[in-house]
Amino acid sequence: MARQTKLIYALKDGEITSIADVESGLKCGCVCPACGEPLVAKKGSKVMHHFAHHAGTNCEYGYQTSLHLAAKDILSKAKKMVIPRVRFTFPGTNKSELISGEKEIPIDSVELEKRFDDIIPDIVVYSRGKYFFVEIFVTHQVDENKLAKLKKANISTIEIDLSNIDRMISPEELKEALLQNNDHKKWIYNAVIPKWINKFRQIADKMKVTDGFTSRVYNCPIYMRIWGGRVYANAMDDCWQCKYHIADSARYILCSGREQIAHIEDFKISEEVRFRQREELVKSRLSESKIPHYCPFCGAKMVERWGRFGPFWGCSRYPYCDATMAADE
Repeated sequence: MARQTKLIYALKDGEITSIADVESGLKCGCVCPACGEPLVAKKGSKVMHHFAHHAGTNCEYGYQTSLHLAAKDILSKAKKMVIPRVRFTFPGTNKSELISGEKEIPIDSVELEKRFDDIIPDIVVYSRGKYFFVEIFVTHQVDENKLAKLKKANISTIEIDLSNIDRMISPEELKEALLQNNDHKKWIYNAVIPKWINKFRQIADKMKVTDGFTSRVYNCPIYMRIWGGRVYANAMDDCWQCKYHIADSARYILCSGREQIAHIEDFKISEEVRFRQREELVKSRLSESKIPHYCPFCGAKMVERWGRFGPFWGCSRYPYCDATMAADE
């Protein structure tokens, strides 16, 4: 690919240098950061300025290595950068939660390809006494093996995806990708996410799913449905749509309804206030539960009907569902 052989960054006297800052031809005094061969600075009027190997070598890693060095140089000279927002989805659900939006942080220092046990990140960024990794995706993104190592080591890592840029990236574009908020940048792992997931799990109740015509969870803490004096919720119709649904499996639901915690901000509300909210919600549900009833089989509304023995409740989906109940229930 063209962007692997036509470099716009090179090494000159041991320092990373842009094509814009050197003379044309061999007089530039630059070498390839990957293979060490001399480079020619080509600064004509028809093609974007770039370096080429003097010997015509097609260096496989020259472009990628030069970007890593250029990225380190940009980050080391910058005093701040914008990191992406942190959002996660609860396992097994469609419920997501925003931990923090994109924000600007100071940069204290950076290191290139420093070994952390058996992990070698492209760049390490240090900020406010903490650090995170930056991976530059040019031709090879972080694979499952490396991602597993990052998760095991619990090290937050940003990936900057430059793979879709089908031409040489300019110094201005690289600086934008590294320092500003953009679509190239994302967290592939953030150590804060498992902490919040565990915090939600700790306050949630593990509630058994009972199979039948419909799967039910009895003793729903927010009294989603009442039938024959029993409080329950339909696992699919109610729990999956409920904001207190934290996680599930075929056998149980993790529900945070008893604690009235649906979002991170709810942890800031006092227990007394949250329990008062739940009490008011339950009172409202009990009032609503008298009329109309909900069908225990399909979840549709029950409607009042009249038969030869007097009034009764019947499923509104009759004849597809023939559930009934006495009028005084």
